Amino acid sequence: MGGDESDSSLNAMKVISADGIPALLNCLNTVDGRQSIVSILLCCIRVDITCRTIIANRIELSSVLELFYGGDDSARGICIEFLCELVQLSSRTLSYKILQMIKDEGAFNTMHALLVYLQMSPMEQKPAIATLLLQLDLLVVPRKMSIYREEAMEALLEALQRKDFPSSQVTALDALSSLSGHLSTPGKSFMEALLLKTAGFDQAYNALMKREELKRNETEFTEKTKEEEKAARSWEKRVAFVLSNHEKGVIFKALEECFKSNSVEIAKSCLVVATWLVHMLYSFPDCGVRDIARKSLLDKFINVLQSSRNLEEKILAALALRAFVSEPGGLNEVGVYAKCIWKILRKLKMSSTAANDILKALMNLPCVDAAELWSCTEGPELDVSMNGEVLSMVHIRSWLISSHSDGTIKVWDARKRFPRLIQEVREHSKAVTCLYVPRPYDKLYSGSLDKTIRVWSIKQEEIHCIHVHDVKEVVHELTASDRVACFSSQGTGVKVYNWSGVPKHVNFNKTVKCLALTGDTLYCGCTGYGIQEVDLRTLTSTTFYSGAKKLLGKQTIYALQIYNGLMFAGGSLVDGIAGKVFSLSSKAVIGSLSTGFDIQRMTVNRDFLFTATKFGIIEVWLKERMTKIAYIKTGCGGNAKIMSLATDNEGQRLFAGSSDGKLQAWSLD
Repeated sequence: MGGDESDSSLNAMKVISADGIPALLNCLNTVDGRQSIVSILLCCIRVDITCRTIIANRIELSSVLELFYGGDDSARGICIEFLCELVQLSSRTLSYKILQMIKDEGAFNTMHALLVYLQMSPMEQKPAIATLLLQLDLLVVPRKMSIYREEAMEALLEALQRKDFPSSQVTALDALSSLSGHLSTPGKSFMEALLLKTAGFDQAYNALMKREELKRNETEFTEKTKEEEKAARSWEKRVAFVLSNHEKGVIFKALEECFKSNSVEIAKSCLVVATWLVHMLYSFPDCGVRDIARKSLLDKFINVLQSSRNLEEKILAALALRAFVSEPGGLNEVGVYAKCIWKILRKLKMSSTAANDILKALMNLPCVDAAELWSCTEGPELDVSMNGEVLSMVHIRSWLISSHSDGTIKVWDARKRFPRLIQEVREHSKAVTCLYVPRPYDKLYSGSLDKTIRVWSIKQEEIHCIHVHDVKEVVHELTASDRVACFSSQGTGVKVYNWSGVPKHVNFNKTVKCLALTGDTLYCGCTGYGIQEVDLRTLTSTTFYSGAKKLLGKQTIYALQIYNGLMFAGGSLVDGIAGKVFSLSSKAVIGSLSTGFDIQRMTVNRDFLFTATKFGIIEVWLKERMTKIAYIKTGCGGNAKIMSLATDNEGQRLFAGSSDGKLQAWSLD
């Protein structure tokens, strides 16, 4: 099949269009022209991805292996290229079958022949031969070192470290990437997309799967069965274990050298392979290799995190760092860089769960002073006093929704530093005292002094009132779901309303100041410094917590927040403690909030708890350690006080509304 590459591709397309591949496969049995046939089949695979699977399902490899054993260097080179292309199958089980055929079908020992050829071949061919030889060696579970594995690994490592042969470095990195077994229908590794998905960034992986879906009718590609997934996971672990543990982690030292390359292509490929191996390394029992990997690569990943302008590269680095911080030694070493990477990780956690996991680990590290890492930027103070007090706020998606004492509800676009008003509605006739948005965040519930509860649908562009419920009593505090609304009114106890009929009164002779709902259980913060637990199925009340009673003053629970199985309660200052943290499962107090002020409002996100005092001060607490790390002085003047607090779940913004009609925003760094 003479001519240049374009001629070869054109000829291959003619063969494919004429459905000539089956005939070519039959002709492999004849000795004459065998090299040309293998060359044509190789071209067919490269110009049309469907050919690889067709050939893999029909070929008898003994003829190709005979050509490899008896051919000259040119013939052997073509055979190696062909076999390497053939095993790049998206089906792990079919790839395994082809590898087994290569190992078993030849008249001679194929692995020995490959070993001899590897030792004699030029540098540019070694990575491909070594990769094929290593795959054959790993067909059985690796228990002890073999000469084949030893030579294959040495060839790959040599190629990785040859700065004078950058093309060999690229080939070796590509080979390592394909060894993972995560291959798309065209035979290309999608290890990077899978790693990004593992780190919580799905876009690249989802786009790839969509392309694979489009090819389904053109190829024999089908959605991976459980058997395929199991085979792929098993192969990946086998390969990663051998690569990582060879010569006590020498591959990590080789990758360290690759990171130093001036080639963008080599550096990026190195990042992907290094991230994969580090990520996999921490799924195995430690054989002393983790320290080697960390010593070789930690500063490289930190450098990528700090200097790369590419989001996906930063996420890959974060995934590797997440593995390092999963054990004490690595966490302490990453902790040294906490100040340098804190803000980067805070921004990155919007796109990657790995970044959030690192932040959480660092914040709980005793040697890291979270107060030094915390900072915020004061945003604008909006004057909405024409609508009276800012009584309640909720943050949902990219919106901030506020309610006011004149009956107005405002919707703000909160994506930018300066919140922008996008909707204003006034369907309540009196003050809107409370707002609540439960999962799945498609409905807003509002309670008012006009004795109604309104249900709003949350659309892309606006909120729209869909139901009005006249509950015959003023609504001071509200929490709700599709099945029930719970609210406090004048008098003691709490009202339970199942969206029809008359609200039922659950009385426990205490005035309710705040509410929190999870499942069928309602928690009520009350006067007398107590928390009542109401079973909504039976409408019965029990005491969840009863604080110590003082002779002087009135003690009250003013604020409740539930987050990830914990309940945060804030209220009157008693013996230097104004708040407590409870485990909902055990009802045990697991932490206290030591402060000098009453806690009157509270909001919580992934990382922080914010508490507001009557003096216009917002205190910032590290949620995991329950440690106060900062405070924010608001612009409340005179006798004005903070009436409402809200934060986004990602921990990027904080909002406060006051009794003098001011709405203030902060960006959290």
